[in-house]
Amino acid sequence: MQRRFQAGGIRKRGRRSPVWEGRYYEPVLVAGELKKVRRAVVLGLCSEITKGKAKKRFQEILRPLNEGLVSPAQAMTFADFCVRWKKDILENYRPSTKWFYGATLDRWILPYFGDWPLGGIKTPDVQTFLNQFRHYSESVLRHLRATLSRVFATAVDWEYLTRNPVRGLKLPAGKPVERARVLSPEEIRLLIARLAEPYRTMVIIMAGTVIRESELLALKWTDFDWVRRVITVRRSLYRGHLGLTKSEKGTRDIPFGENVGEAVRALRNSAHNRGEFLFLTERGKICDPRVVERRGFLPLITKLKLAPFSWRSFRRSGATALHVNHVPLKVQQEILGHANLEMSLRYTEAELAYRRSAINLLEEAVFGGNNKVKSMDANWTRVEVSDPLQSRQMIDSKARACSSVG
Repeated sequence: MQRRFQAGGIRKRGRRSPVWEGRYYEPVLVAGELKKVRRAVVLGLCSEITKGKAKKRFQEILRPLNEGLVSPAQAMTFADFCVRWKKDILENYRPSTKWFYGATLDRWILPYFGDWPLGGIKTPDVQTFLNQFRHYSESVLRHLRATLSRVFATAVDWEYLTRNPVRGLKLPAGKPVERARVLSPEEIRLLIARLAEPYRTMVIIMAGTVIRESELLALKWTDFDWVRRVITVRRSLYRGHLGLTKSEKGTRDIPFGENVGEAVRALRNSAHNRGEFLFLTERGKICDPRVVERRGFLPLITKLKLAPFSWRSFRRSGATALHVNHVPLKVQQEILGHANLEMSLRYTEAELAYRRSAINLLEEAVFGGNNKVKSMDANWTRVEVSDPLQSRQMIDSKARACSSVG
């Protein structure tokens, strides 16, 4: 369709509170065919602006169309576009990613935007939608934004839209994500001593290699190289489906020690060896991580009155142990299989004992090994030092600080 200059038409509409209305034609794509659709836009109240001012406003609206800056909008709903997106794009993702985007779309996004015209969704509309979830966790907000961004990015690539409306969004603060509890070495040893097989071996491998539970339950006997003493991680389990690892870095070789090796040998020579995978149910199915938590971990938590923990607790505990023992961050990343170093740092958590040791080192560095600081009142402290000049300088600095606060 050849682009033509249009001046549009302006008319007065309404009786009680008449308004100036501008009417024009907008090119749209309907089932791949370019057509013209009649549009109308309110320019202002007749009592507030003259017809001349209304014409100027109208020309500003038409200017992008007349200059060819606007691509033809799609005369389809957001739901219709998502049907095609799921068929042509979502099917190319791995099972875990496919489930993540599909579930987020169906549960949260489609009920709100489903009937909206695809070309009518703008950044303020998406911002209003996300603001409704300000009381949800940060992860939910990020998931919503990521899903919307993927869908609209495809719409831009296919030239259905000229701009991704997710750009420029400001995420609400949301509630902090509750992190999995870090287990102490004593708690891990207690679990190993009290758990029955195969849960005992699961915990030993998790604690001794920091492997993901999705990778653990996908392990085969052939993944253990007894000469090199490494576990070859090449696959993962997600909602019952075997697939590739979580990321390219997830495909790795993890060394294992004597404790892990003995536990795996014992499991292989037991009645729990039911096939090519390490952990299979009595019916020969791969163990479900949620079932393991419910049948293996939860009864022991209740019996021993432990604070609740999850699969990720073992991974965070191992990452913390590596970190506090000064293992280089790059080595931690290789063992954990993280895509970047920042993610490896997120998994660590300094225990109270290590934080207390750090504070003791800080005090020794600041105040010296023989110097004592004794409190005299809320504003002043007396420092017993051997050097009078140093004492005078510290008192003067404290006085300046107190005067600035006062």
